[in-house]
Amino acid sequence: MYLAMLNERQKQLFLGLAYYLTSIDGDYSIEEKRMIDSYCYEMQMDFNMEIVNRPIVEIIKEMQMVCGEREKKIIIFEVIGLAMSDCNYDEDERRFVCSIIEKFDIEKSFGQQCETILNEYIEFQNKINKILIG
Repeated sequence: MYLAMLNERQKQLFLGLAYYLTSIDGDYSIEEKRMIDSYCYEMQMDFNMEIVNRPIVEIIKEMQMVCGEREKKIIIFEVIGLAMSDCNYDEDERRFVCSIIEKFDIEKSFGQQCETILNEYIEFQNKINKILIG
């Protein structure tokens, strides 16, 4: 939703982070792949494995340098949404997101706020789908 607000370098780094997150639980689900594809569409970028497949430590370190608080919050919000997209926000994903929040020096409660809002959003989407699609 907000990824277009990132600059080109931040977008590339985000895709690296997103790809890492999708593989952290060993299940690169079709829902997660669709989300990555939609991120690429939103950001008007192609998914390039050579660019995104870097050590996660390097990606996060560079993000700390090139992102302000607003961009960091956008990234956190979006990766939580990605982790929740397959309806399986597992403990490995949660720990990883919490570590990003800590490294970005963002309040811990921000992650929980994002998760709550995204759960409400998913529930609302499901209600719309039920009314329109059946």
